[in-house]
Amino acid sequence: MTPLHEVPREEAELARLYHELAAIGGRVEGRRLPWRFGTPGREEVVVLAAQAARYDPRLLWAVVEHLARHYAELDALALRRAAARARWPATVAVALDFARRAAPSRELDDYARFVTQRLPAARGERFFLGTRPFAGAAAGRDAEEALTEYKRWGYLGREEPFSKELGGSARGTMGRAERLNLLRRLASRRGTITHAEYAAALRGRVSARQASRDLQAARFLRKEGRTRAARYRLLQEAPATARRSRRRRADHLPSGAEGAG
Repeated sequence: MTPLHEVPREEAELARLYHELAAIGGRVEGRRLPWRFGTPGREEVVVLAAQAARYDPRLLWAVVEHLARHYAELDALALRRAAARARWPATVAVALDFARRAAPSRELDDYARFVTQRLPAARGERFFLGTRPFAGAAAGRDAEEALTEYKRWGYLGREEPFSKELGGSARGTMGRAERLNLLRRLASRRGTITHAEYAAALRGRVSARQASRDLQAARFLRKEGRTRAARYRLLQEAPATARRSRRRRADHLPSGAEGAG
């Protein structure tokens, strides 16, 4: 039985993992190098790749595309059992959630629901390990502006792992709190912001009407003007309020034990 509680991360093992993923129809290339994972089945390859994606983000793109296109070739029960034996079961759930965004269908929804049933979520960790300095600005944005597809399963991340071959319309989703964090950051950088600027930053993740609602609901903004070109100006926070706001945002940052999940 393939040891799914261990994760390929060395260069040679990742090359072999790419080879195994290509062998089951993944649109990748690799090399058949020695490794410690034996001869995994299709479903085990997907689980290994979903976990290794935390060290090699390109793998998440490959797994999402493979699941979106070839999920019917993977035994749902075997995939569920393999994920349950994994070190990071929720990585499979993240990949399936993005696959559902890339190729929406009731059948894929049902398939993903069955596979992920009772899989434990992670504990508020960054999904990608070692790609950004801990507690840096980018890591802070991963926490404050995390996409729902990661956050639902206990991870923090902003990457949208959709290859161009899946079409250009697929987008991750953002919750209200994460959207307002994005809005606050944009307004803080520019001083003011328009509906068009905010909508462009959201990149189609919500409707124009929802973007308008967000702007109206943001208590840290004041509307200036009445036309579609109205600007929303950032209100100056009192020092104590600003400190509380920074503490609230810091509470979303993961603890130091990133890979403990």
